Amino acid sequence: MAASHHPNYKKIYLTLVILLAISVAGPFIGIKWVTIITAFGIAFVKANMVIQNFMHLKWERRIAKYVLAASGALLLLFYYGVAPDVQAHRGQHWVNDDALAATARGIPAPHGSEGGEAAHDEPSGGGSDGSPAAPAAAAAAAAESTAAPNAFNARAAFAANCSPCHGTGGRGDGVVAAALNPRPANFADPAFWRSRTDAVLIRTIQGGGAAVGKSASMPAWSSLLSEAQAADMVAYLKTLSH
Repeated sequence: MAASHHPNYKKIYLTLVILLAISVAGPFIGIKWVTIITAFGIAFVKANMVIQNFMHLKWERRIAKYVLAASGALLLLFYYGVAPDVQAHRGQHWVNDDALAATARGIPAPHGSEGGEAAHDEPSGGGSDGSPAAPAAAAAAAAESTAAPNAFNARAAFAANCSPCHGTGGRGDGVVAAALNPRPANFADPAFWRSRTDAVLIRTIQGGGAAVGKSASMPAWSSLLSEAQAADMVAYLKTLSH
């Protein structure tokens, strides 16, 4: 029986070409349910071709009905349960962590928010080694706690935007610093401040490294920081060298 059954390769090739054309043209229709049904239909036809022509098995209509019914149920479950949330980028099944992080970096943290609390979670009684905190640091923390709700927080902005390259302490040892050439600036080095003015640093923050003839690895932050906020950032960076 098997010897009498020879695959019609020309027919198979023509069928595959037609299915390819359908799979390419389907998305251009712009109807999502048509595209999804077309994809499942093409997979079903290809499975039928493999079973009949290469596995030499009898095609059972009853099994085909079960497969179609199960596929249809899964398709409906996916389309009505998951796809709407993914397509709309919302819902309990969708959390776009990258978009949320990008949004958080572009919005100054309000007083009392999670971002604001993170900036003040360090104990005011001393440093990480148990030494007493300097009076100036305590005064700065008190000033920050009484700042206006929408005041720009240079420390929080540095932690969110700059620390991946420059490090939490501004020493140029952030998590991605090793992959950069040249290495990020070390704000804790007094020699760095002897060769730069506030105006140059403000222009660097807003326009990026290329704006002052330096490495283009330093991005421009003018879309997030105004000139006044960039000046506040420079003032904060100076504290890292003490």
